[in-house]
Amino acid sequence: FATMLDDDIGYVPLQVFSETSGREVRDAIETLRGQGMQSLVLDLRNNPGGFLSATVAVTSYFLEEGLITYEVNGRGRRKDHYVKNGGLFSQLPLIVLVNQFSASGSEVLAGALQDHNRATVIGTTTFGKGSVNILRPLSNGGGLYITIAYWYTPLGRVIQADGLTPDIEIESRDPRDADVQQLRRAIEE
Repeated sequence: FATMLDDDIGYVPLQVFSETSGREVRDAIETLRGQGMQSLVLDLRNNPGGFLSATVAVTSYFLEEGLITYEVNGRGRRKDHYVKNGGLFSQLPLIVLVNQFSASGSEVLAGALQDHNRATVIGTTTFGKGSVNILRPLSNGGGLYITIAYWYTPLGRVIQADGLTPDIEIESRDPRDADVQQLRRAIEE
């Protein structure tokens, strides 16, 4: 899970926002700090999202206060999601890695940290899945996903369809080469 990349650079890959992600990320960072970590690379590449509550919990570690995201439903009603018990790692220098498969919660986290000028985001434009969906079972055993709202970054950037552009864009035709180049740049930054 978590490891040291260099003498003082920690690396935490987060593959999904599950019910336990908040605790797991906190424990990993605290363990790395015990090993001398002075800065962190949070890898959200290929993370398809998950629970919004887990996204808010992880994002809250890096921000002391403020808006993380808001959603607007089909009737135009807005619901804000703010930092909860924030700031545990708010002073830790942070790089976030994203790619075209970083979606949903990954985009919410990266967008919030970008909008609050809290982290440098490196990689490629994200997937663009900024919608809130519900599943309605059908009588034939199938199901229908219905979009009921869209997510926005704190500064009002649309996530759905557009995705988020990283601060430092690094692409390659070879996905493995892109992964290596992105990680190297994160270490440099």
